[in-house]
Amino acid sequence: MNLMTYLADGKIVLMDGAMGTELDRRNVPMHGKAWSAAAMTTHPKEVCSVHADYIRGGAHMHITNSFALARHVLEPAGFGDEVESFNALSVSLCRDTLGEHDAQAPQWLAGSLSTFAAQSDRSRLPDPVKLQANYEEQAKILSDAGVDLFTLEMLCDTGLTRAALNATLPFGLPIILGFTCKWDGKGPGVLTRSDEMGLSPLHLDTVLTELLPELPADASIIMSIMHSDLDVSDAALDVLRKHWSGPVAVYPNSGRFEYPQWQFDEVCAPAEFVDAAQGWIDRGVGIIGGCCGVGPAHIAALGQHLAGEAS
Repeated sequence: MNLMTYLADGKIVLMDGAMGTELDRRNVPMHGKAWSAAAMTTHPKEVCSVHADYIRGGAHMHITNSFALARHVLEPAGFGDEVESFNALSVSLCRDTLGEHDAQAPQWLAGSLSTFAAQSDRSRLPDPVKLQANYEEQAKILSDAGVDLFTLEMLCDTGLTRAALNATLPFGLPIILGFTCKWDGKGPGVLTRSDEMGLSPLHLDTVLTELLPELPADASIIMSIMHSDLDVSDAALDVLRKHWSGPVAVYPNSGRFEYPQWQFDEVCAPAEFVDAAQGWIDRGVGIIGGCCGVGPAHIAALGQHLAGEAS
C-alpha cells in the first residue's frame, strides 16, 4: 500500500521501537566503534527475535538494523569490506521475519541511514562529497534489497541533512527526515544535538528555516522528531509544525547513553509512552514508534491502545 496515501487518509502507522538498545538489553555485545553493526553476523537470530517481538506487538513499519552500516561507520571498525553484505542482510533479516509471522497488512520496511561512528568518538564527519557518496552507496544497497522507504536518522544540521537527502532522493522512495533534539540549557528553546557530532549546537528553528525551502515539491517527505526525550519531542513538534504542514513521525528515546551501552534505569513506563503518543496523534502525527530504550513492551502497549481506539 502506498504509504503517503495511507497517511493522507488520516490513518496511523505504528512504527517499531529500538533495535540497537534492545539488542544491548538482551546482552548482545555492542561493538566499540560500530555499536550494533557486528550483530548482523554474530547474532542474527537475536536481530530477528527483536523484529518478531515488534511484529507481535502490532507494528506496521519496521526499521532495518542498518543505523550503523554506512561506510564511514564500518571502515574505522574494520568492517569496510562488509558494507554491501551487512546492509543487504539487515533487510533480509527483517523481511524474512515478517514472512514467518502472521503480520497484519500493510507492512513497510524502512532502511535506516545515519552517522553513528562520528557521534561515538566525536571525530569529524567525512567531507560533504564523501559523506554523500557513502550514503548513496548504502541507499542503493538498501533499495536493491527491497526497502519501501528510507529513514534518515540523527539529523542535526544543514550539511549532514543535505548529503543524506541528496543521496536518497534519486531512488524515488518516501523519506523520513529525522531530527534529534534536546533542550537549550540557556532557555526554553530546542536545539539539535549537533554537539554529539562534534558540531556547534543549532536551534531546530534555524535548521528548518534553512532546509525546508530546499525540499523538492514532488518528493515524498515525512518530517520527524526522533531520538529525543518525550518532553523535548513535544517542544520540538511545536517548532516543526510552525514550518511544516505535511506528514510527521515521532519516535522518542527514553533512558540515557553511557557509551557504548544504553542505561535503562530511567526508561519510561509503557503507559507513559502511550499517553505521550496519544497526545501526538491528537496533534496530527501519523507515524509513531520508539527509538533508544523504547522496546517491545512499549510498542505492544501502544498497539493495544490503537486497536481499542479503532474498535
